[in-house]
Amino acid sequence: MLAAWRSSPPPAGPRALPLELTDDAALGAALDTLRAEALVHSAALGVERCEERPDEAERINVRLSGALARTCRERGLRLVSLSTDLVFAGDRSFAAEGDPPGPLSAYGRSKLAGEGAVLGAHPAAAVVRIPLVLGRGHGPRGTSSESIVWAARAGRPLRLYVDEHRTPVDPESLADAVDRLLRRPAAGRFHLGGTERLSRFELGRRVALAFGLPESAFQRARQADHPGPVRRPSDVSLDSTRARRELGWEPRPLDEAIRDGRTAPD
Repeated sequence: MLAAWRSSPPPAGPRALPLELTDDAALGAALDTLRAEALVHSAALGVERCEERPDEAERINVRLSGALARTCRERGLRLVSLSTDLVFAGDRSFAAEGDPPGPLSAYGRSKLAGEGAVLGAHPAAAVVRIPLVLGRGHGPRGTSSESIVWAARAGRPLRLYVDEHRTPVDPESLADAVDRLLRRPAAGRFHLGGTERLSRFELGRRVALAFGLPESAFQRARQADHPGPVRRPSDVSLDSTRARRELGWEPRPLDEAIRDGRTAPD
């Protein structure tokens, strides 16, 4: 297994290869040299930067995704491309793959356009919509549950929304689903939501319970309190029936995944 990266090195395990993904010739040469059989596309420009740099969001999240898909189709490679639950407007609970999207942010819009670019260039590809990630992360950035633990133990104030609902899932469950997709010819969009729908505030309560933290370490907040420019959907919980039915996939229980989180930054 090989992990290509541009700015953030991958976790320990796979062999790492620095690669400029926007260079189609370099990417094609690398795939040919390695005799690759499949590619998992996880590169993306993040939420805040998409708002600040819409042209870069188009270049990375849309055009790059389409170019990778064409490269894979031309070489007969299996492709699994990662997307997000933020392609939805947040006006319904447990959205299914066929429900109409309506992203509120530049990030969500670019990721939705990226989905179309991938499936338009490589109809046999699979696109997976990923929710909030909790549990054990890697590197200096914490998952949603780890960030709560770190903030509480450092005495940093933390506001958690009572009116933002997600279906968080852990990296191990995501990896299991992607592995199943790599081994099957299933195509199109798949949702990979976790076992429970809950608010960010309720997630904080579950983290506090798992790690013996006082609930006073964080405060109730509403989305209207968010100081940034990004509009936040109120409910992007995912219906993952298709993944369960077609892949035989089951995410880990929420509390088990939370307990696996790191108690301090690496």
